[in-house]
Amino acid sequence: MQTPEFLLSATWLLPIAPNNIALTNHGVAVHEGRITALAPVSDLLQQFPDCPHTHLQDQILLPGLINAHGHAAMSLMRGVGAGLALQEWLQEAIWPFEAKYMDAQAVAVGTELALAEMLLSGTTTFADMYFFPETVARVAHQTGMRCQIAAPIINFATSWSRDADDALHKTMALYDEYRHHPLIRVAFGPHSAYSLERKHLNQIAMYADELEAAVQIHLHETQREVAQAREQFGHGHVELLRDTGLLGPRLQTVHMTQLTAAEIEMVAAAKTSVVHCPASNMQLASGTCPVAELQAQDVTVALGTDGAASNNTQDLFAELRLAGLLAKHANADPTQGQARDMLKMATLDGARALGLEQDIGSLEAGKSADLIALNTQQVNMVPVHDPFASLVHNSSGSAVTTVMIAGNTLVSDGQLQKINIDELCRKAQRWQLQLS
Repeated sequence: MQTPEFLLSATWLLPIAPNNIALTNHGVAVHEGRITALAPVSDLLQQFPDCPHTHLQDQILLPGLINAHGHAAMSLMRGVGAGLALQEWLQEAIWPFEAKYMDAQAVAVGTELALAEMLLSGTTTFADMYFFPETVARVAHQTGMRCQIAAPIINFATSWSRDADDALHKTMALYDEYRHHPLIRVAFGPHSAYSLERKHLNQIAMYADELEAAVQIHLHETQREVAQAREQFGHGHVELLRDTGLLGPRLQTVHMTQLTAAEIEMVAAAKTSVVHCPASNMQLASGTCPVAELQAQDVTVALGTDGAASNNTQDLFAELRLAGLLAKHANADPTQGQARDMLKMATLDGARALGLEQDIGSLEAGKSADLIALNTQQVNMVPVHDPFASLVHNSSGSAVTTVMIAGNTLVSDGQLQKINIDELCRKAQRWQLQLS
């Protein structure tokens, strides 16, 4: 084994896999951006006595969190349309606001704002679906953040595309541009089954198969959506996607609050993943994703914040706690939503949903050094009896001290290394002053 570039250890280490347990006084060896070893600190120091070593006393070291669905640029839209139901929220507030104000320049500012918030709260990978995806990709590249960018495909004119055909053409071009990028993957982002014609769903399925690209879609988000589908087709959109060839292992379905037992079986049989967005669904009163039923059928369920306009925060630790409490409440069962299971949902299961589990999602030899650390020496965390429970129920993203992506430090001592927060906030404020 080559001598690693550095050793990093902590009082507690949560590898997530192969065993989802808490290890004490363990660390990792990192070389060329990848984890080469995980072992007790004493063993690492004995094996690599001359290697630079940092020990994070009273801190918890774990894989970086994975935000499996969001609209980063909507960080500029917190509170827009608050208090409306989903369809009214979209049609009366969000879409008109976007058409008027969300140009490429706004998307750049909003995306940087969201990435800063995500990094400071421990998210190292995000999945995005928003207009001007080339701008989102550029900001992510400049920041050094890992992401999946699902270019939005919708069958009406937007500020980015004329129609679904134009959006498809632009998606293919963006895919070609980033196909070899180490941190950025481009996916297809059909907005929803109801906003596209069947021919477009067929085309997306064909292109995704040819390119072996992922597809992310909002699906079965509300009772109203599903009722309209049943009236139009005689069945829900899950069956429609199955018939168009989209339902499969590359498909990531977001929300899924309205599902029958038969539809859950279809999703499971197709090895399609689900992204759970509890805060957004609760704020818009869209319903509750049947996480326990999906997981009982071995469906991978990841966690997402959705956009800030329907959540108000990009702190995935806040989403973790809410997901755990909702699981207990929805099932009237306090054994549901265990803290260690919630952390797995936000790490390894997120990686599996995005098709990145070979690289990220757990602290294991051979994987990328995408990792975070949180300081437990805070009044809301001491003493630590169970580091999993402390992270999910006591902590928040504000406790994050260290964030690394592919071995590169993006947050050190709680401070961003590549983004100037003061200047970023001034840019966001200048943008708001231009609104008329």
